[in-house]
Amino acid sequence: MDLDKSTRWIWFIMGPTACGKTTVAKALTDALGATFLEGDDFHPKTNVEKMSRGEALTDADRKVWLHSLRDHETYHPTESTSRVLVVTCSALKRQYRDILREGSQRTPDLRIRFVYLEAPEAVLKARATARKGHYAGSNLVHSQFETLEPPAEDERDVVRVDVNRRPKEVQQDVLERVREVMANEENGSKCSDT
Repeated sequence: MDLDKSTRWIWFIMGPTACGKTTVAKALTDALGATFLEGDDFHPKTNVEKMSRGEALTDADRKVWLHSLRDHETYHPTESTSRVLVVTCSALKRQYRDILREGSQRTPDLRIRFVYLEAPEAVLKARATARKGHYAGSNLVHSQFETLEPPAEDERDVVRVDVNRRPKEVQQDVLERVREVMANEENGSKCSDT
């Protein structure tokens, strides 16, 4: 896919813990030749310690993290080898997504979009229980569902994908839908420029 070289894209792969954000994000990164960023790496140490103890983060905890991500996205280098950045971030509430959207309001050549990975709570609890070596355990799944505000109809920058199926199917669905959005928006902007 040939992308408009004047446009930078950031795709946030979002959803509660154990929905497969990292797996999907890495597959999308490889397919697009994009740059990958693990959003959890931007959590301050105090947040990681809380989650490791099974404690839910507060809005104040998340705000520091989201501002760090937003500031990074704004300065994502325009001379990068890829004009697409794929970032994992739970983005559970609309106000969190709105903070991340501020990057494109500050930077005209930046388009921010979300892929919401959705599945029933019981499915994600089972996945979280089965995985090893991750600080966010199954006890955090319920608290994240309590916090979760699924994207509303008017959040037109969100692609919703059901992840209650085989990982390869999910990855292919995400890739096809992301490519479709990018192609449609790039073609739309070219038409409006002429």
